[in-house]
Amino acid sequence: PRDYNAQPPGSIPGIREMKAVNVPLIPQSEWSDRIKELQAKKALLSDVRLRGNFGNTIPSLDQGQVGYCWAHDPTHAVMILRALANLPYVPLSAYAVAATIKNGADEGGWAALAVEFIQKYGVPAQQYWPQGDRNYRARNTPEMQQSAAQHKITQGWIDLAAPVYSRDLSFPQVMTLLLSGVPVCGDFNWWGHSVCLLDPVEVEPGSFGVRIWNSWSDSWGDRGMGVLRGDRAIPDGAVAPLATTASLA
Repeated sequence: PRDYNAQPPGSIPGIREMKAVNVPLIPQSEWSDRIKELQAKKALLSDVRLRGNFGNTIPSLDQGQVGYCWAHDPTHAVMILRALANLPYVPLSAYAVAATIKNGADEGGWAALAVEFIQKYGVPAQQYWPQGDRNYRARNTPEMQQSAAQHKITQGWIDLAAPVYSRDLSFPQVMTLLLSGVPVCGDFNWWGHSVCLLDPVEVEPGSFGVRIWNSWSDSWGDRGMGVLRGDRAIPDGAVAPLATTASLA
């Protein structure tokens, strides 16, 4: 996670803070009924994930022992957006994003940094950059670049044109986006971790949390997914990719 004492907002060289957009909010009084409706229609993003691999589950990415979670949640989000657009499942490489940004170093980051990178350059198929490979010099081939360019984030509920490091959305904004079928990339300081937020969850009457998609393989939680509740469900940083390149490969 970012150390705000060492790196306060606006302190990263070449990076300036991003202004949030005004996400029209769905009133909290409607959350419960809308969640029940999405459940009944099997229209939650977790449902999309469970059928997005040609009728089967899209496998969870595995970051292994390397601190690249902040690139895995936007990569998960791109795969969900492709499934939402009825595009074929392509296993993508989050390592390509993080290892390129960090020159192969095992370093933490912020999801917005990876989102900006994917907006500019995309994220390649694992065929051209295998998961777990940090050799950014060897993997930076024309074929890899061509593959990455087919999987770019093209729209989002943030100012994607501006350089970013920190970005945040309020919890009502996060819930509104999830209720609207938009994945959210969330950074959690209490966890020192970044994950992809998929679903709004009513954990008990009038109390809400989020279902996350983790990057610790399908062996974690329920096929790589779990529910955060209470204060732990509120991300310290959040961005929301809205659309991706409409590529068939």
